[in-house]
Amino acid sequence: MAEIVIEKLVRNGWPDDSPREMIEESLLEKTTGELDDDNEYTTWIEWRLDNKIVKRSADVKLKRNVLAEGIAAMLGS
Repeated sequence: MAEIVIEKLVRNGWPDDSPREMIEESLLEKTTGELDDDNEYTTWIEWRLDNKIVKRSADVKLKRNVLAEGIAAMLGS
């Protein structure tokens, strides 16, 4: 059985001093999602324990250089 490292998130009611710990993955509820638009493709995974998020990961891929396009627009190109 797989285990993952979690760091409990304070904003979800866990104490500030909660250490990282290993927890059996089968005890967690895993949800995934994605966002795909003209500028980016984003995917994320959330793991919950007792309906509280204990770990979240995200991956963002830019489809174009949004920063460079904004600077070019400011310069009037």
